Amino acid sequence: MTMRLHKATPTARTSGARRVPLDTRDRIIQRSILLFNRKGLRNVAIDHIAKALKISPGNLTYHFPRKEQLIAATLAVMKERMVTALEQPTTVRSASDGAAYLLRLYRTLWDFRFFFNALTYVLTIPPLKREYTEFRDWAMRTIESDLHVLCELGHFKLPVAPNSATLLAENMWSLWLNWLRVQQIRTPTAATPDNEALHDCALHVWSLCQPWMKLKYARELLQAFDEILRR
Repeated sequence: MTMRLHKATPTARTSGARRVPLDTRDRIIQRSILLFNRKGLRNVAIDHIAKALKISPGNLTYHFPRKEQLIAATLAVMKERMVTALEQPTTVRSASDGAAYLLRLYRTLWDFRFFFNALTYVLTIPPLKREYTEFRDWAMRTIESDLHVLCELGHFKLPVAPNSATLLAENMWSLWLNWLRVQQIRTPTAATPDNEALHDCALHVWSLCQPWMKLKYARELLQAFDEILRR
């Protein structure tokens, strides 16, 4: 089943070689993501965002009458980014491809860490809970499908019952969310994850998946992470 996604919010609109400024709605969403990541979802009020953008609170609430609607708009952007990050890895022909694929995913999760680190708050708001549940269900199906693709490519072998690709996908998801929480505590104002943080996540996921990887691929994948992060 394909998850319905909202249209992505662009970071900028272009017309030929000319760069066109973002409209107010897009600027609000971008700045909100930045502030939510820096200060935490619950600590940023509408007035804070308006002040950062140098617009009136009324101008902001014209586009987003309630904070929940603004959070939903940032979730829509995250969904679109995650669709790209979790595309079925049919082009993962080597360990280097696999490492690049996973690091792209980790960076995407990091860009929206405010949402995952505030799930206890988000899930108390019924519309956002529905949005997140739909998104998570889609992500689990996609990760499981990706694992099957990696099996077809000869990099993985399917877990043996009562283990399953579904359980492996869910465990990977839990590991990623824990990584985001830990890194938020360690480096709360970092705009991007440093190489040490990325390597930490990569190593933990490798450890989780290693029993189901082909031996040669597991060894090469670990080496590929090191090579990419040294560049």
